[in-house]
Amino acid sequence: MDHYNEQLVQKATETKDMILRVLISAAAVAMVALSVFAVYIFGFFPLVLIALGACYLAYIFIIGTFVEYEYIVTNNDLDIDKISGKRKRKRLITVKLNTVTEWGEYTDKVKAGNISATVMASDATGYNAWYIIAKHEKYGNILVIFTPAKETIRNINYGVPYSVRKREAEFGEDKSIED
Repeated sequence: MDHYNEQLVQKATETKDMILRVLISAAAVAMVALSVFAVYIFGFFPLVLIALGACYLAYIFIIGTFVEYEYIVTNNDLDIDKISGKRKRKRLITVKLNTVTEWGEYTDKVKAGNISATVMASDATGYNAWYIIAKHEKYGNILVIFTPAKETIRNINYGVPYSVRKREAEFGEDKSIED
């Protein structure tokens, strides 16, 4: 039986995102004011294009601070993509689920020793975060922190080695696992 699941998680707005948006807006306002002042003083009207360009760039940069993560489970693969501003997609990592050595709910007590790379793809709220520790062919031992829904957890559970599988009761589902 094939297992497939897609999930889209929007990252919560953090303080640094708000500060970045305010700084971008302030820079755009300053550029517009400078351009309008220069048009008034020098009478060179093409400077209005610079003001319009500054507004457009500010818009592009501000919407780029809105981030979503997409988790795609396909049989034995977990793909995690980062989507910036609903227009730019970047593949963060592909994890072969049969290389998972440990996974579960993420807490402060998770010991991630001997990790060579960490992928943070959670919603940044700190609630319902899960982790996967796996062997990656390019990066070595990796730690992936993400915020999956129950259906995504169930599909990941089918792909991981039997020795690290979770009982369905551990994540609030039925008692039986169907293969």
